[in-house]
Amino acid sequence: MAARTPTIARNSFRARAIKCDKVIPCSSCSVLGIACGPTGTPGGPGPSRRGDSDDYEQRFSALQEQLMSIQKALQQITQPSTSAQASVQPAHPISASPTAPPFEGQSSFHHETLVARDAAYSAANTSRNGQLGDYVSAALSSLKTSLDRHHACVVQSGEQSPIQTKDNLLPVDLVVAVVKKVKAQPPFFLVSQSWINSARVESLCQSIYFPLNPVAAGSFTLFYGLLFYIIRDYLHAGDTDLARFDLQSSLKLCEQYFATGLSTPEIMVDPTLEKIQALLLGVMKAQEGFDIQRCWSYLSLAFNMCQSMGLHRRSTLEKDEYASAEEKRRAFWALYTIDKNISLNIGVTSHFQDHDLDADLFTPSNDPRHRPWDLMGLVIVEFAGVQGRVYDQLYSTSACRAVDEQRSASIERLSTDLMAVRDRLLAIDVSPGLYADSLHGMAACADFIAYSVLTVIYRAQTRPRDAMAISSRCYESATAALQSHLKCFTYFRGRQTHKQTEYVTWILLYPSFTPFVIVFTHAITTASTADLALLQDTTSSLELIKGLSRGSMHLYTICEAFVRAAQILVNSQQTLTGLEQHQDGSLVMPTTNRLGNIALPDVPWPENTFESTMNQADISMFLNDFIGTNRSVMDILSSDYINDSMQ
Repeated sequence: MAARTPTIARNSFRARAIKCDKVIPCSSCSVLGIACGPTGTPGGPGPSRRGDSDDYEQRFSALQEQLMSIQKALQQITQPSTSAQASVQPAHPISASPTAPPFEGQSSFHHETLVARDAAYSAANTSRNGQLGDYVSAALSSLKTSLDRHHACVVQSGEQSPIQTKDNLLPVDLVVAVVKKVKAQPPFFLVSQSWINSARVESLCQSIYFPLNPVAAGSFTLFYGLLFYIIRDYLHAGDTDLARFDLQSSLKLCEQYFATGLSTPEIMVDPTLEKIQALLLGVMKAQEGFDIQRCWSYLSLAFNMCQSMGLHRRSTLEKDEYASAEEKRRAFWALYTIDKNISLNIGVTSHFQDHDLDADLFTPSNDPRHRPWDLMGLVIVEFAGVQGRVYDQLYSTSACRAVDEQRSASIERLSTDLMAVRDRLLAIDVSPGLYADSLHGMAACADFIAYSVLTVIYRAQTRPRDAMAISSRCYESATAALQSHLKCFTYFRGRQTHKQTEYVTWILLYPSFTPFVIVFTHAITTASTADLALLQDTTSSLELIKGLSRGSMHLYTICEAFVRAAQILVNSQQTLTGLEQHQDGSLVMPTTNRLGNIALPDVPWPENTFESTMNQADISMFLNDFIGTNRSVMDILSSDYINDSMQ
């Protein structure tokens, strides 16, 4: 305050020098808030005027003291105390990544305060040119300062993380060797997941092992997740350059610390790109473990962070450097594709709503080794968009209320768009790409995934109030999907175990297994031996890979129970009651069964028919849920009566 004394003195002198306009009270005294009296009266010039000036100075001093108290209080609120800052000192200082204030749309109060701050800034600058009075200038400057402090406090509030020490980091010589290997020969994971690259892995490791700046929050979790997948790839490949290290123990350590990082409260708040990428890895890890609920939870957190950072809007990234903006776009669209797929499979609305997105797509690489992967990734984004529209236009609550003509138009449009996207994927020249054999395998499986989703589209012709249960086009698509799976399986059958596991996770379990249920229902309604043979071949293929993951075992167990039931019914020529076949091949509920009572025939079941998995009642309940209520296959397969029978 000592530095402001000359200003106060000048203001006091200016106040005394103002002439009276002879109005009672005069305008000058009214502004200054002091007593005013006419000349020649006790309040006029003379000793009383001197007393008024003293009173003004006392009031002004009191105001200055109040301002000082307010400024001190604001400083205490917006700045943490030094003692609190010194209480926690992690081995590696950790801070949130430098990001803009949380994204909010134009309707938010936060947005309006930003506008007010900018207006105050502009007005304060104008006041320095003498166009506004000193008091207005001071008020505007104070407003701007307060708003700046508020927004800075919001941005910096995320500076926290669990303590990390060098004792629980991987050996530095191992990490250096891995980084060198990644730069020389990137593993399959980094190539197939284009949202992360070798340069990013190197910079992340440098920021943790040789920190020049505080480590961004979420970086340790991201580090352990990336190293888990990278080391696992090199283990699968039997890499000789890393043979001197105990990679198996390092892999377990990474998996443990990655899981711990994802379970800490810090990963859920104060969004950063590192946290979004770590959650993306968590989503993939949960998919591998067939933990759909955990996968959905991680997707929810990641989506909220994307929205808070404004990654769903083009305008947010316009001022970012190109490399930084591209990294954010790639992470965003990777989450989008998974979200749309799982949304359709489990029958719930997606997090990433297309009507509120205008984010740019990422730019494909010019490197011929990586470009095919990027081009395929962009087509998969488009495919995911179709999957999202399938749910929104055919299975959402509003879609179920649509008139038949509108639903039929949506079915035709979506089926056409789906197959067009599939054709664009098959048109990509994948031969120049790294790990081209995997690219060829993905292309070979395009029909299986496309026909599986097409089955879900045509199944929407069935609604609880309709007589039709399964249309002929739905059955034809389901048959084509299972036949495509058998072709894909021959491609992967003789490959290494980890490649077979990739097929199970990212191909076989990518769509819902609705086609199998459609063919099973058709088989036991029509006693079709062709259907039974297709079901048996499919189940035999699943038996060969049932031990690869929890998901493959779950799928095989259920399909095997269905096949046993279908075999007995078809061989005995006993058919499902509650459905009839029409000449066009469609299955229809008769008018006498509009309540949807579907049941297996009353036939003698051998004792080992279901082998303590599903039983006759379970299958009947499943069919009524699937056809009578239009529930999704994934939703039914996670039901209590299904899971209890598998214990």
